[in-house]
Amino acid sequence: MVRPTITIGLSVAGVACALTLVYLSMRAVMDVGGFCAEGGPFEIETHCPQGVPGVMIGSLWGGIILAGVYAWQVIRHSVPSFLGLLWPALFLSLGWNFLDYAFDPPGTQGGVVWGWLICGIIFMLMGGLPLLVMLPATVRSFTRDRERPKGWPVGMPLAHMQRMAARVQPTPPGGGGGTAVVDELERLAKLHERGALTDEEYAAAKRMLL
Repeated sequence: MVRPTITIGLSVAGVACALTLVYLSMRAVMDVGGFCAEGGPFEIETHCPQGVPGVMIGSLWGGIILAGVYAWQVIRHSVPSFLGLLWPALFLSLGWNFLDYAFDPPGTQGGVVWGWLICGIIFMLMGGLPLLVMLPATVRSFTRDRERPKGWPVGMPLAHMQRMAARVQPTPPGGGGGTAVVDELERLAKLHERGALTDEEYAAAKRMLL
């Protein structure tokens, strides 16, 4: 589980970095009036801050790719995740930028910039409404350990635990209780030797049985 853990950690960190870069590059563009351009045959009135176009495009595509890697890993390994919060995080952060600059525009502009205010309200709704649904679901995904049978490792995902519990379910005793326990321990030992159970799962199954 070391490699998936590293992959999940790096991908979610990369997504957070990408969101931060999108947020900051958007503010850099809004600092120069909310629009800019580079290149082409026309005379450019407002140049973009140096490096910002590349940073914005790279962070958007990089964030999408890393979010895909993160989604693939957490779904594949059935672990709790922040997937449901990625959409709200993007739109709420960009919506905050619109609202902030709508009431405090750059330069000598005065009053409220209604175009940015409307965009800010729309973005906040696009991020806030899904957040109302996804936040409780995300919290539940990280607090499912209360459903975990006694003796199972806290770090083991619930779905994986349930599959393993089905595999190591003790067979109905045909005779005395002591004999059934010994037979079951032998069966678990054989599963462990074949690699069907990891060391952690083997130890947890023995604790559950004994």
